[in-house]
Amino acid sequence: MKNDLRKLLRWVCRKLTYNDLASVVPVLLEVLNGSRQDIELKPQEVRPPHYRQFRVDPQPPLCEPLLPHAPQKDWEELQADHLRATGKTIAKVARRTGSPMPPEKCRCRHCHAPVRYLYLNNGKLGSQVQCKICKRTSPTDKPRRESKARYWCPHCGYALFRWKEDGLCTAFKCPNDHCPVYVRNLAQLTPEEHAMRKAGNTSQFKLRYLFREYHFASQDLPLKRPEDAPVDLNRIHHSLHTLGLCLTFSISLGLSARLTAQALERVFGIRISHQTVVNYIKAAACQLADFTDENSPVPEGTCAADETYIKIGGKTRYTWLVITETRRAICGYNLSETRGAKPTPGFTQSMCAPPAAPQTDALELGTDGLPSYDSATVAYNTAAVVAGGEAVLNKRTVIGLKNLDPESETYRVYKQLIERLNRTYKYHTRPRAGFKSFDGATALTTLFVAYYNFMRPHGSLGGHPPVAIACLKGKRLYPDMWVELLRQAA
Repeated sequence: MKNDLRKLLRWVCRKLTYNDLASVVPVLLEVLNGSRQDIELKPQEVRPPHYRQFRVDPQPPLCEPLLPHAPQKDWEELQADHLRATGKTIAKVARRTGSPMPPEKCRCRHCHAPVRYLYLNNGKLGSQVQCKICKRTSPTDKPRRESKARYWCPHCGYALFRWKEDGLCTAFKCPNDHCPVYVRNLAQLTPEEHAMRKAGNTSQFKLRYLFREYHFASQDLPLKRPEDAPVDLNRIHHSLHTLGLCLTFSISLGLSARLTAQALERVFGIRISHQTVVNYIKAAACQLADFTDENSPVPEGTCAADETYIKIGGKTRYTWLVITETRRAICGYNLSETRGAKPTPGFTQSMCAPPAAPQTDALELGTDGLPSYDSATVAYNTAAVVAGGEAVLNKRTVIGLKNLDPESETYRVYKQLIERLNRTYKYHTRPRAGFKSFDGATALTTLFVAYYNFMRPHGSLGGHPPVAIACLKGKRLYPDMWVELLRQAA
């Protein structure tokens, strides 16, 4: 059921008593079986094949206009070529009496033809002339208004105009009717869709090149990390070995806080409350967050990214993960309340560093069809180009469960890799039966990333963890590993 239908159902139930609802249900059943002719249902909406969806053009715009082509020949050479080809010379412009004249010192910018071969191309405005020799236009000596364009179409070179703007981004669109993107998309429309456009439904289809510029700096990107440790691990009542046992049972083995407390009491005779276990988890996550980010591997080759849902306070929230194919390590993560475009750029920067100084030269990122990944890719590449670099991310999209296109078939293996990581993450989060707060979910995710990268043996790596930490060399027991990581991060 759609979310808007749930809202409508809740609103109706708040307005009706139990008896009123019992009276309404038979009427609804009559409407469904068609016996109630006085109540009509909303007609089924049939969307055309090229119905406009939220799609992001993968190619970033140009930050500088295309340079004009250098002139091939001078006007005298072009005049001589025309004489040899036709036996005639190109005549001067025959002007009518009283017609506006170009400025006397005006010359063609392309072939340098004098004013006798030029005529005004925009009437009384007098700011543009056309040459009879090379058939191209040039500006006159009149001052022209300075262009305020910031981006240019990468397909045709036209300046993009500002189309829409909100608090999150500004949308720029290409106005050129001869742009290859517009011509190709217009030719793909069916006759019925052309009829809809003529009827005024032009907003139903995405035909032109579109670029979105996002309004947030690198330091303002939402990147969820643990904050405010509830206890000081240097002043706890239990020993560090007990702390290591708590993290071993709760993170490495995936037990809940209550089961961890019971295991410590029934196996080791250590009496500890489940709330103390929760406090230790949050405090350890706060201490290991920066250490985990600093020691996460630099992405290389092809990576896979995906989002998976978790429950926080009974509501659906999302965890974003990205894994490298070569090292099988998590190189970026984030948590958010939605799957919109805002949390994705922060997730991307946690993987590749700020676009002004990226950690990798070229990276292929395999994802599903969520448009947020396209937005993050274009935003990151555009910021990298503006900073004087080159585009870094090359997004590859894997659609659905079947290989219906060549790209999905080629990069399916990376999608399966990230889905397997999601199942491993769910194994460690499912015993919680949801989280009470965002801080608890963030703490467990941070410790899961540390465990997965630095301690968990991986079958494809010969039983070794994805990231080798020097301080853990020679240590075989999980409690000792957790204590040593906390010491290094302190």
